[in-house]
Amino acid sequence: MIKFFLKKNFCDIWDNLFFLILSNIIPVAVVVGAYFGISYIGSINSYAPNIAFVVFSGILMAVIFAWGANARKLADFNSPTFGLFFRSLVSLFFKGFIFGSLLAVLVLISRVAILYYLNNFFNNSESSSFSYLSLFLAAVIGWFVIIVCISMQWFVPFYFLQEENNMFKCLKKSFIIFFDNPGFSFFIFLHNIVLLVLTIVTFGLIPGVNGITLSCTNALRLRLYKYDWLEEHEEYLNDRDKRNEVPWNELIADDVESLGPRKFSSFIFPWK
Repeated sequence: MIKFFLKKNFCDIWDNLFFLILSNIIPVAVVVGAYFGISYIGSINSYAPNIAFVVFSGILMAVIFAWGANARKLADFNSPTFGLFFRSLVSLFFKGFIFGSLLAVLVLISRVAILYYLNNFFNNSESSSFSYLSLFLAAVIGWFVIIVCISMQWFVPFYFLQEENNMFKCLKKSFIIFFDNPGFSFFIFLHNIVLLVLTIVTFGLIPGVNGITLSCTNALRLRLYKYDWLEEHEEYLNDRDKRNEVPWNELIADDVESLGPRKFSSFIFPWK
């Protein structure tokens, strides 16, 4: 399943490269605006940048959230449209803004807490139970942030792949997927880090935050086949060992057929 995910995700990005580049211009503009805006506000008031960071994070997430509808279409072998993006931006702006703002607040609180406990540890020259407790608490918060980051990569895909989900259900199911599939979630997280590095190198255009959103949507869409299969085979639900015996070749057979064989030459010479 992993091999097919990598192939499909690459094909989706390559086949829609021009659309991705154009659609990534908006989040890049938000990030650039946030950089200069926060820098300017910081010169006026030392506390205002935190508020600006929360606001710009909300705006950026609203843009990403809106593009999730197109990510769903691409994951389902359909074509994306700018019309769908702008309609989703209007209807989902508030939800995306709240989600992004809450994540930004979590980042700020975690940053302050981790720095506080680390300062307590390093500033205590004598070994003491308090200094080691500070290091332990800093590590706990750090791992909590990592788990949240890995889990939240499923949030936007859940909202669009399962239309019955509200914000709370998306949050709950994101953590469920992580704890039930920690290895898979960590792999996708590393894969997205690679995409993020490529995004930075290409100034945010390829694959960009929208390409990363597509990656998460493709991954979750395929992974949910596991749970559809488990619902039909309840004898596997409570057996931890048998839960791993998922017949992936059978479950993704239709997707493999829909994607079809893709030779390397077809990416360079698509008319052949």
